[in-house]
Amino acid sequence: MKNRILLISLLFVFYNFNAQVGINTVSPTATLEITAKNSTGTSATTEGLLIPRVDRQRAQSMTAIPVSTLIYVNDFSSGTPTGNAVNIDNNGYYYYDGTVWMKLNTNIYNSNGTLTENRVVTQNGNTLAFEGTSVNAFSVDGTTLSVDAASNRVGVGTNAPAQGLDIEGTARLSQSVAANTPIRLPGTTKPLYVNSTDGTVTHAPIGFTRVSGGFRPSIPFTIATLPVTNTIIRVRFVCHVDQSDETNNSDTANYAYGDFTIVGTGTADPIRFRDVNIKNFDGTAKTLITNTPTTITWSNGSTISGNPTITLNQTTGEFRMNAGTVALSYFFEMLGGS
Repeated sequence: MKNRILLISLLFVFYNFNAQVGINTVSPTATLEITAKNSTGTSATTEGLLIPRVDRQRAQSMTAIPVSTLIYVNDFSSGTPTGNAVNIDNNGYYYYDGTVWMKLNTNIYNSNGTLTENRVVTQNGNTLAFEGTSVNAFSVDGTTLSVDAASNRVGVGTNAPAQGLDIEGTARLSQSVAANTPIRLPGTTKPLYVNSTDGTVTHAPIGFTRVSGGFRPSIPFTIATLPVTNTIIRVRFVCHVDQSDETNNSDTANYAYGDFTIVGTGTADPIRFRDVNIKNFDGTAKTLITNTPTTITWSNGSTISGNPTITLNQTTGEFRMNAGTVALSYFFEMLGGS
């Protein structure tokens, strides 16, 4: 008993004179220093520091908690993740920051977080790489910028880019006209144009003049393949149905010419024939066997079999002509845009 009292007295005196306490050491170098009895070797004796173990409800119930209090939550199923326990969603070490219990092992790779002020990453000569395999593997504010690592695509204004670079909205290259010379960027179906005032990049409608013609045997042939929407084209044509020789050149019924318009405004109103005018050699109107939004047919009115037919596919955009079983000489001129 005397020995114990003496030990406690000596410890108290040591604390008062040194303001430091050592466990397993006679020369502590901090307010409290705990030294392992066996810091090396194969001893099976457990050594370490046991922090108070409580469940979430107990931690949540504490009041007047000093800042830096350390606990170990061994059961996070009790209580609720509210109030000062809002961050307690798993077992582990927590410290009190003056308002709530904070995880001791939180990091940016397994927990979400919020910046409280600006941060700068100085790379110097080091690289910073993000490796992913999913769609929208890296994004900024939802759709502002999105990287599709699965298909190697980048989206601006979309988180599901369909091309290598997919921009949903307007784009700008530069406000300097000199920096954008030439202001036309070719090489695409619809060339891109840079606004010389504000640098906005847009695509211009396709405007074209096209002539298709020649001599064709008795098979359907494609004159052109057209956009099925947002299209307007004025078509003029001449044609002559014959038998691949000169025996029927004087048969006036085999000659025809005319014009019509192809218009398509949207998915509910795809391309179709409008304002159809087909004439005989003498300028009188030909009698049309078929005159629908997708088919125009007229009779040769001669001894040659087969009636010329012009068709329009509203799904594929194919603009075709067929003369049945006979040959056909033709020329089509198209003026329009889409």
